[in-house]
Amino acid sequence: MCRERNNKTMIKPAFKKIYVILDEQDQGNLEWILQTLSFLYSHLNLTSNIYLVSENLSDSMPQVERIQKNINKFLSEHLFARLYVHIVHPAPPSDMDNIRLCYKYLKQSTDKFDQEGYRHQELPRLILLPVFVPDDQVRPSQLIDLLDELKKSFLLPSLYLNKGTLNLAEDEKLLSLTDKVYYGIGNSRKMTDVVCNLFRQDILDDSLDKIEINDLSMTEPCPDSLIISAQDCNVYSCMEAFLKNESPAKIYETHSQEEFLADYYQQDKSKRDCLGCREQVIGSSVGLPMSPSTNQQTGALLYHLGMLRQESGNDFQAVKNFKQSLNLSPIEETDSVYLRLGLGYTKIGQYDQALKAFKSVEIAYQGQYFFHFYKGLCYFETGDYVTALEEFSKALQSKPQHDDRIRILIYTGTCFNNLGKYEQAIDELERARETENNVKEIYNTLGFSYFMIKDYDKSIENLKMAVEIDPFSAIDYASLGSNYREKGDLNMAIGMYQKALALDPGMTSVRENLERLNKNL
Repeated sequence: MCRERNNKTMIKPAFKKIYVILDEQDQGNLEWILQTLSFLYSHLNLTSNIYLVSENLSDSMPQVERIQKNINKFLSEHLFARLYVHIVHPAPPSDMDNIRLCYKYLKQSTDKFDQEGYRHQELPRLILLPVFVPDDQVRPSQLIDLLDELKKSFLLPSLYLNKGTLNLAEDEKLLSLTDKVYYGIGNSRKMTDVVCNLFRQDILDDSLDKIEINDLSMTEPCPDSLIISAQDCNVYSCMEAFLKNESPAKIYETHSQEEFLADYYQQDKSKRDCLGCREQVIGSSVGLPMSPSTNQQTGALLYHLGMLRQESGNDFQAVKNFKQSLNLSPIEETDSVYLRLGLGYTKIGQYDQALKAFKSVEIAYQGQYFFHFYKGLCYFETGDYVTALEEFSKALQSKPQHDDRIRILIYTGTCFNNLGKYEQAIDELERARETENNVKEIYNTLGFSYFMIKDYDKSIENLKMAVEIDPFSAIDYASLGSNYREKGDLNMAIGMYQKALALDPGMTSVRENLERLNKNL
């Protein structure tokens, strides 16, 4: 059930999807693929899919045929196994007849599994699923004829569309014959790019499934999948590894099969930015012709990713996710998105943008203290202290929690200080001190207020409390020095300035004050 390597226990994986990139006919590469697949079959389950990806189906038929015989052998020996085999290839207008012949031949080789399924009244254990990659020269009628013929043979065809062929998605009859549509980013029809886009589709589908069942574990790796490349005889653990050419092993050259699985978990899984990968995939899917319900799910997904980023402190990425979510979410569900977007803008210092976001949900959050606090904070940071005071007053009237109330009172006192209304600042800050006596910001802000009304003893009393709470606060020692200087106690002033400089040698104004005092002694 499990193996150990380097004192670590590994659970046997069940690969959801395996992508096999076929190369030009090469007997050595083909044997390598067959051996690799034979090893991996035991790591598949009843929902696993194998994708055989070819640049040209006719040229690759000898390889496809051998792989299918290899699959048939495995299924014959394991009566409870089932595989979905997708054959991915271009479908140019000039090759339609050859494609028909290829599938007619391949279908014959699945006959015994079809008969078995019919006999037991269940899904066949081998299901062939063609995936066509049309070019921009193909006409819908050509594909319709091909797809209709394959469906009559119980083959369920799919389409892979990219920027140059998206117009095919407008043909309703064509879509009615299509089991699934895969959408590719860009306009490339290179099979390596097609594989990456199929992998992206898998990540998107997995993410949408998670959001639908309220499974919010988006930071975990995507379902176990592999990319096998006959072009370089390497196996890759995910799309990112494939793009970066980071392969755990050439299975039959440098590693044993068991060592490959160990590397699969220890090397690749531990180093991937899976949340970032999901974001990149989901973000790039925005704008593709998806159904309204899928667009709404994608909007909800982007909102959740934004919350994850906000919780981790990455507010720039959070803002990007929330903005994309707004474009997809129904209007009745955008209030929470606008609120989170406003919080994100606030944290990255884009206060005008934050206020625009908050304005969009003024009615929904009116009377909630955190809403008024963050609006007040934006006005405070932009220097509009009068409006900030109005918002902080509304926040206080809404009965905030204890810690938040203290924070709001400190900001209120600071606003009054900045407006030159020091007596009012003292009133608000003394209210805060009566409630909480262990917050440094209360005392150093009070110290400033009393200093400005020339009550140096009160200022010193509060600043001493500030440095008692935080003995490493250079700015508070500097403020003490200024108070003692104004009182005429130059020795004490020099001592405080020296402590401030010892903690922060870069305080230029303190150094200048100290030099002037030393000259006067």
